[in-house]
This record gives sequence, C-alpha cells and structure tokens, in this order.
Amino acid sequence: MADMGNGSSGRHFKPSGNAPGSYGHEEDFGAAMGPSAYPSSSDGREGYGTAGSYGAAGSYGAADSYGAADSYGTADSPYGAPYESAYGVAPSSRSTGKSPRKRSKAPFVVVGVLVALVVAIAGVGAAALFSAKDLKAQASEVMQGVSGMSDAVAAQDYASAANAAQEVARIAGEMRDSLSSPLWTVASLVPVYGQDVSSVRAIIGSLDDVASDALVPVTEALAANPPSGLISADKTIDVSAVTRLFATIGDAADAVQTCTDTVSSLPAFHIAKLESTVAPVREKLTEMNDLVQNAADLAPLAGAIFGAEGDRTYLITAQNSAEMRASGGFPGSMGTLRLQGGKIELDEFSKVYDVMAEATSPELGVSEQEISLFGGFMNVARDAGMDPDFTRVADIWATAYEEKTGVHVDGVISVTPAVVQDLLAIAGPITLSDGTVVDGTNATKVLQHDLYWNYLSKETSMSGNGDVADALFAEAADLAFEQFFSGLNSDTLIKFVELMRKGMENRSVMFWLSDTDEQEALSALGCSGDVLTDPSSPAVGTYFSLWIGSKMGWYIDIENEITSTRENADGSRTYGVKTTYRNTATPEVIESAGDYISGYLEGFDRDNLYPELLIYAPTGGRISSFEASNGAQFVETEHKGIQVFHASRPDLRAGESIVCTYEVTTAAGDQEDLTFMSTPTLTSYR
Repeated sequence: MADMGNGSSGRHFKPSGNAPGSYGHEEDFGAAMGPSAYPSSSDGREGYGTAGSYGAAGSYGAADSYGAADSYGTADSPYGAPYESAYGVAPSSRSTGKSPRKRSKAPFVVVGVLVALVVAIAGVGAAALFSAKDLKAQASEVMQGVSGMSDAVAAQDYASAANAAQEVARIAGEMRDSLSSPLWTVASLVPVYGQDVSSVRAIIGSLDDVASDALVPVTEALAANPPSGLISADKTIDVSAVTRLFATIGDAADAVQTCTDTVSSLPAFHIAKLESTVAPVREKLTEMNDLVQNAADLAPLAGAIFGAEGDRTYLITAQNSAEMRASGGFPGSMGTLRLQGGKIELDEFSKVYDVMAEATSPELGVSEQEISLFGGFMNVARDAGMDPDFTRVADIWATAYEEKTGVHVDGVISVTPAVVQDLLAIAGPITLSDGTVVDGTNATKVLQHDLYWNYLSKETSMSGNGDVADALFAEAADLAFEQFFSGLNSDTLIKFVELMRKGMENRSVMFWLSDTDEQEALSALGCSGDVLTDPSSPAVGTYFSLWIGSKMGWYIDIENEITSTRENADGSRTYGVKTTYRNTATPEVIESAGDYISGYLEGFDRDNLYPELLIYAPTGGRISSFEASNGAQFVETEHKGIQVFHASRPDLRAGESIVCTYEVTTAAGDQEDLTFMSTPTLTSYR
C-alpha cells in the first residue's frame, strides 16, 4: 500500500479557516465539535465535545488522538514512533511497495490475494478510525493477525493461517459493530467530511465480509488440503483435493467481487491522506479480484481438466516464434501429457512432420473467408497458425494429430520457447545432443537464434543441417518438459500453474479443450487465444505472420501505443492508436544469413520479410481513419463478425517499419480500458 502522506491526519480538516464552529484552529475535528455542535445523547451521555468524545482527550482532535501525539503521525513524520505506538506494528510491515500475492502461486495465489486485500482494506480503515482507543486496539490486532496470517501462508503453515484468519474475522466484526453506533451515524452527516466517514464504514464492512466469507474458508480449505499433499512421490495428483480447493475459491468469489465493487464505487475522499491510500487500493483490488474470479470460473472445470471424470490426454505444441505465425509460430515440436487416475505421464516430443497429417481435415471445412484472409495455408494443417484465432488452429491440429497417430486428445496446450526458458528456470539446465547447454537464462536465445546461426548461416550451412536444427528444437522441448516433470512435486506444480497463468496473459501460453461445453467455459477466462473478447474488456488484435518460411522472427517487433482517448455520450470510448511493425535486421544480418534463415525464394528480395499483417477491431467496436506508412496497402474485411484490416505481403525490408495509425471506438456501455492482443515476439530476449 502507498504511504498515507506526511503529518497527522488532522491537518486536512480545514475547510473554513479558524472561525468558531468551523473545523479549523487546530486544523482538526476536535476544535469545532464542542457541546454547542452536538447535544448530549438521549441516554445522558455527553455529546461530541466532552472527554472521550469526538473533540476532546482520546478523540479525533486532541492528545492521544488522530491529530496529535500518540496518533497516526506528526507534521514531521508520517509514521515514526507515534505510528508504532498507535498500531503496534512497524511501518515497514504495511508499506512494502509490492503486492503480497507474489508470495504464493495460483491457484493458491488466491490466498495471497486475499491477504493483500485484507491488508489494503484494513489500512484504509486504520487511516480514519484510529481516533478512538478501542478502535486503535482492534485495528492493531487486525494488523497483527494479518501479518501473522501472511507469514503462515508463506511458511505453508495453513493451520496457523486459518486460526489467524478466524481472529481477523472476529475483530473485523467487532469493528463493524462499533461503527454501526449512532455516534458514527451522526458523524456521517457532517457536511463534506461526513462522506469520508460513510466511505470508511463501507470499507470496514467489506473487510468483515471478506474475512468471514473468503479468507476464513479458503485458509481452512488449505489447512485441510495442504499443497504439500496435492501430489505424491510417484507424480500422482490428488484430484479430489484440487477440486475441493477450487470449489472453495469459487464460493468465496462473490464476497471478493462485492468488496471490489464497494471500494471501486466510493467517491474520492476529501481527506488527502485517505485518498492517496485508497486510490492505489482500488487498482490493486481490481487486479486481485480478476485473479479470484478467474479461479472461480475455472472451478467447475478443474475436476475434468485434472481427470476426475476420466483419463485425459493433452497435446503440447511448441510454437516456434522464429518462424512467426499470427497464432504464435510454426508448430515445430509436439508431445502429449497424459493424466491417468491423476498420475502424470509425459510422452516423447517429435517433429510436427512425424505426428501430424499434412492436409486439414475436410470435416473442419476451411471457409472462403479463411482462404481470403490466410490463403491456402489453411489447407495445410501445420500452417493453420496463420490464423490468429487459436481456438480454430488448435481444433485443426488436434484433428490432424489424431488422423496421423490414432490418438484422441482432450485439449491442446500451446507454448513458446520463452515458456521453455521459464520451465528450465524452475527445473534446472539440460544438455542437447550436440553439447549445447540450455537453461533458464539462455533457452530462448539458443532455440530462436543461436541454433540456426550455428548450423544454417552462410558460413555453417551444409546439406542436412536444416533437419539437424529441427531435431534439436524438438529435443530441447522434450528434454525441458521431461526435466521439469521428473522432479515434479507440490512446490513445482504450483510454480507450473503460475507460469501457465502468466503466459496466458500474453498468448505465450494458450489452452483449448475439445469438449464444446468445456471450451465455452474456458474461453470466458480469456486463455484460449480466441479473437473474440468480452465487449466490456475491449482489445485490439495486432498480428504478424511470415509469408516466407524463414527464421527471421527473431528480428520482428510489434509495438502498440494509445495516443489519445475521449469519452462518448453512449458510454463508448474512442482511442487514437499507433501500431508499429518493425524489421530490426540489418544489411549485415541479411548478408550473413543462409537461405534457411532468410527464407530466400527465387524472384523475391532476400532482405524483405513479405509479412501478412492483421489488425482486429475490439469485439463490438470499430476501427476508422486507418492509415499506413511505407506504402503498405491494407484492405478492410471481417473475421468471425469482427472488423479486420489486412495487408498481404507489403514491403518490410531490413531496418524498415510499417506504422499504422487509426481510431478505435469501443462498444457502448461501461467497460475497462483498451488493451492489445498481439503475436508474441522475441524483442525482450534480443
């Protein structure tokens, strides 16, 4: 969470100078809220202006209160000793600048998410409510409980985490009850700052709900089904335990969603310290909630995916980004992952030519629209990746694999060499048959650049080396997955799930299921590489395919930039967008590259990539005012009901760029900010 700001919170209560009856003089609530401001209560207790009340000792504006000594801070120190005296914790335990969710991994990342959520909410409540001594003590207990729970989760001591969660829930309930008193109801009616009081009450209410309805049941489920027991020594997954955990997360999702909606809908705070704290919390909560909701959406599928309803076989496809295709790359290597009674078995990876039928099955019916957009490539199963819609590509690959091998697959998992590098960072290095050592620091560069230049540059190219390079690529994928799964345990399984989840955010990992109903549910999670998206989460698709079968993907950049934004009366937004496709190769690279690398064809220039470029409008939206540089000619068409701009084989020579500028208008109604879905590039590995 962000720092609360400098000085004591009382300094922000100054709307009307120092006149009697205003909030001024001591720059806090206390000076103004005397007996003349609020009468005694009906049961004979003193009003706001007496001892132990809103304006005196132990209250909002005096000694031992929010605005003075032994309070949130002083004018010279935002936290310091007063902070520790009031809260019982050091400031560093609350403000790390990092999200606590990074401590744990999906699906158990949700525990860290909920811990972070409670820290965020409790901190906001603390910023406004530590004026009363009982609330100070309760808030201190909450923070100690949250700290203990966070430490227990990190140590995988889920029984202690569950106990701490129960204690946090108990105290949060007491704080909620305290804030439901007439005292705070009246305070919420104070002009201007009363709105802040109401907002803080809402936040504490959310803390109570999340602690009781999400944090407690999830930590209790983890205590009953600890991650250490999810996989046995013989690599068998406890599918029942995994299913129970996902179900618990699914049950907790509503509470997290309600909390996020509550905090996100609150108006801006008038007190600067509160607003500076809540603003980043709103953003964090949205991100955290997305994780929880995705896990909840996956919950109904978890059992089936892990084999609770019968054995499963998944085709793992290593897409070669060096030979770039819109969906990722040429499927250079394939292997199967089988789950039989929960036991994991990994079969050997092979070159695509050995395990996939050449022609796309007539049963899948390649359409005229697909031929128009992607050419005759769609009739060759291994080249179907010219289509950026992975749900279509995976279907073609699964069918072709079954035709060639006789093995039916329940789904296709696509990975890029960048994912292989991440696997090796967990599992350790491998050594290829030619002696090349590949590890978690160099795998992408070795497999997408060095491999080809070592065997297929002008100086090294010789007959048969293309087959050698292809075989080494397949061998690397095979050894990497074998290395990882041979050492699989509960810790590495959790890391693997988190690795997959992160890859799904940028299309370096995509997952498709052959069962229609299961795939429909999976598509809603945005992990299947579908070009269709939820209109409320608008995304522009920018895709790149090498028309010539070269290995020049190493040198390709795709950059997307939003240059302007305006709101429209119907709730839609119009964005100015610039997309740049860049060929970073130099004349020296082209000169030294062999034909296998450059993809030289007679009658075509060696330094020209001749790409297929595709720009997709968001689902339900439109692109207008489209212009392109470097003489590129784009044609407006459509795919799956989405507007598409397509350029077929424009010039993109070494060192050149094609810059496209256009306006994107999203669908009407409430929506998230515009994002981009792009073909994964190798830019960050060069």
